[in-house]
Amino acid sequence: MKEERRQILQMLQEGTITADQAMELLQAMDEEGEDTAVSLATDPYAESLSGDILTPHEPPNLDRYRQFWKIPFLICLAFLVLFGFWLRAIYLSAEGAITFGFICVWSFFMLAFLATLLAFFSRRAAWLHVRVQEKAGHRIAISLPLPLGLAGWGIKVAHGFVDEKTRGQLDMASAFLAAAKEELKQPGARPMTIDVDDDDGDKVQVYIG
Repeated sequence: MKEERRQILQMLQEGTITADQAMELLQAMDEEGEDTAVSLATDPYAESLSGDILTPHEPPNLDRYRQFWKIPFLICLAFLVLFGFWLRAIYLSAEGAITFGFICVWSFFMLAFLATLLAFFSRRAAWLHVRVQEKAGHRIAISLPLPLGLAGWGIKVAHGFVDEKTRGQLDMASAFLAAAKEELKQPGARPMTIDVDDDDGDKVQVYIG
């Protein structure tokens, strides 16, 4: 089934199908089996594949963005060392007694420790890049790390707090993230590219990689 998921994602990257169509195929694969999804993807007359063909664009410099994990890591590490020395000073001044100040600084020390770990593991996280070209000429660029596993966990948590219609959309998003996670694990995997042209003339480009 992993091969069929990669096939759907490849079609999405090449612009053969839209993001919504890819999510429909992934959901069909989960609900009805991979044969149904593949037949939909390869049938040019399938209703679910009707629509415009999107043209992929050149992605941003992903290698440069992947180096940005060092900035929050070094900042968090500096705070971790600072709170560590502060904790030691309070402990020595209190002659080993556990004081209220010691507990407060210990809490900040643990937060800095967790933030340092999160920043360190983010070096392997995929990045989400959103580029918006408005019809009026304004440009919006957003880039941030996107831990796919954490995003999938967030979708599962939100699953129990939404209505039936939204739950179906979350299921498709979860299947899409699972397929993207498998695809990006492959050696030499290219970033996923999704282009959307709004009815009002705005263009949105999304890159995951």
